[in-house]
Order: sequence, then structure tokens, then C-alpha cells
Amino acid sequence: MTTQTIPVYFVTNWDMVGYTATTMASILSNTKHNCDFYVMDCGLSDFDRKQLSTMKDKFSNLKSLSFATVDVKQFEGMNVWYYGMLDAWAMLLFPQAFPNIKKVVHVESDTILVNDIADLYNQDLESYTVGACPDIAFGNFSELFNSPNHKYFNLGMMVINCEKWRKEKVTEKCLELGKKYGKQFNCLHQDALNMVFENNYKILPHRFNLGERANLIKNIFPDLSDEYFANEWKHPYLIHFSPNKPWRSQNNYYSGRISKYFNEWWFYASMTPYIEGLKNCFIASRISDGFKGFRLGMDDYGNNLLDTLGKDHPWQKFVGGCDFSISEKKALTDHYKLLGLPLLKIKTDTAGSKHIKLFNLLPILKVKKDIKGNKTYKLFSFLPIFRIKRKQ
Repeated sequence: MTTQTIPVYFVTNWDMVGYTATTMASILSNTKHNCDFYVMDCGLSDFDRKQLSTMKDKFSNLKSLSFATVDVKQFEGMNVWYYGMLDAWAMLLFPQAFPNIKKVVHVESDTILVNDIADLYNQDLESYTVGACPDIAFGNFSELFNSPNHKYFNLGMMVINCEKWRKEKVTEKCLELGKKYGKQFNCLHQDALNMVFENNYKILPHRFNLGERANLIKNIFPDLSDEYFANEWKHPYLIHFSPNKPWRSQNNYYSGRISKYFNEWWFYASMTPYIEGLKNCFIASRISDGFKGFRLGMDDYGNNLLDTLGKDHPWQKFVGGCDFSISEKKALTDHYKLLGLPLLKIKTDTAGSKHIKLFNLLPILKVKKDIKGNKTYKLFSFLPIFRIKRKQ
């Protein structure tokens, strides 16, 4: 077998570096090829850089590890994701930061590779600038991408022709869009890239970006059916832990069962210099939330990044098919008016159940949601009329 050297880049900071190291370990463990790793550094300490560098001692196929320091202040005025941080935008800077790279794989830090990354890197992009997978959880809900023909892609993984990227000034275009649309970009750089490459990217098999999420895209593209994804899970390459984060919760939000590849994530985490800290944080989080998040697949520590979004962020109420966040243990209430007069009041409690009242006073319907996602509809809030069981 001819050995390749595969370039891969990551975006990380001091808070995420343990997860990034886990992704790195998974890549190196599953390929006989050499890898050059590039890190867009959004706030690593000297200690963290040294810790990442020790992985060369464990993995002989880690040929090089390079860093590019990112000044995140250049992204001010654009939308933020969690804890008010702007780091996500740094993903766009790689082709300029490393101008000699012709082709590269970008993976996010909530992923693991369970197969040879060479198969991903060697995907033929043909005449396209980027290759990616349509987002399984994109349900045509965005005002910016409301065309029934738009295949919105997810950035858990992307293969990039850096030469074409630089020639087409993709970085500049995305940053301009980020400043123009501001908080309208719910998914930040992902929204910007989808606007630049609208339906003009190489669609890759979903085994290269598998997430255990509700399949909303089948409503737009029937060929991406539940059966299709079930088959992809039989031979996955990249597992994208979205929204469930294995370093925070064991179970999947949708099914209540243990998340797929939860144990495998910890297997690769054990190969990193961060394993003891990751274990201690996991245990401390479980104790703090009374093991509730351990059972439900979500907790108060940003497992779905919902409780860390800004209060005015439209995804406080849902992401990737989740109905509502139960973070901060606060109920959510929506009021609907007709001609200025109160019509409906819909209150969603911390368990995700809905209470619907006519004229804000008269209970007309209650939709009770249990731990497994099953829903029971009750007329006048007490009379059961039917039940919908969630498919497992």
C-alpha cells in the first residue's frame, strides 16, 4: 500500500481542546497513512499546545502538528454560538493561514473517525470546491434557505479544494455575509457557506457525517429516508455527536437509550493526555444534575448547546428536531393574538409538555411528552384522546 500524507484541520480553544484531541486520536488510530494536523488556535495555552504535541509520542503516523493563532476580534459584529464566543468563524481562515495546502479535510471537535480517513480524503470533488453531506436535521425551517430544492449541508465534516477556495475568495465572501446578516445566521459560518455554495457542492455519502438525530430532510428529499440512514449506520466512517455530547451525557435525547458510539468516544478519549480531566468533569456533571442528564441525554451543562445560547437566539426553543430545551428549568410561554386580542396561550413546561389555553384562560389541550418522546394528547388537559408513540 502506498502511504499518503493526509492534511486535516481543526478549530479549537482551551475549553474544547480535550474533545479535539479525542477526534485526533480516533483519526490516527484508524489509518495506516501519515497525517499532518493543522490547528486554528482560538485561545490555547502554551500548556495545551504541549499536551497536543505529546500525541506524536503515542502515534507514529502523526507526521506534523502546526498551529495558526486566530484573533477572534476580527469576527466582532457577527453572530455567536455558545458562551458568546466567536471561534466558529475561524474555520473559514484555514486556506489563507496555510497557503501551500491544496486539499484538506476539516472535522469538528464533536466527531470521531471509526474508519480510514484516507477514504474520505480521496473522495473525488470533481469540479466542486467543497464536498459535504446534507444536514439530516434541516427541515426547511430557515427563512434564509426556504427553497424546496435547497440541500443545506452540515459542517461536522468538509473536504475542501483549497486552491479553488482561495481563487473564489470564499473566506472573504463568507465574512462579508456574516457581517451583513448578523444574528440572522443561526448556524454562523455554516449558514454563510451554505449561502455561498447553494446546491453547488459535491454531495458525499452520509456515512462520512453520521449524526443520531431526527431525520427531517426526508420531508424534502425522500431518497434520504430512514432506511437509507439505517444502512449508512452499518458501515460508518465519521460519527458526529450532535446534539448529544458523550463528555456530558450518556443517553440520546430522542430515544432515551445510550447514544451510539458513546463508549467508542471514551475509548479514543483514553488515548489523549486529557482523559483524567474529561472523566472528572463527566462525573462532576452527573452528580450536580442528580444524574437526570445521564438518563435523558441532556443536562444543564450545554449538552445540546441550548442552555448556552443567547436568550434572544431563535434556537433556544429547538435545534435539529428537538422541540424544546429544558435547560435552566424554566417554562416557555408563547402568546398568540387576533386583532390585538388574546387568542391562544401555549406554555411548554420543563419536561417538554405543552399546555394550550384559549383566550389565555380556558384549557383546551395538553400534549404530554414522556422520557422516550412519546406524546399523549388530552382534551381539556385531562381527557386522553390519542397517543403518538415515537419510532425508535
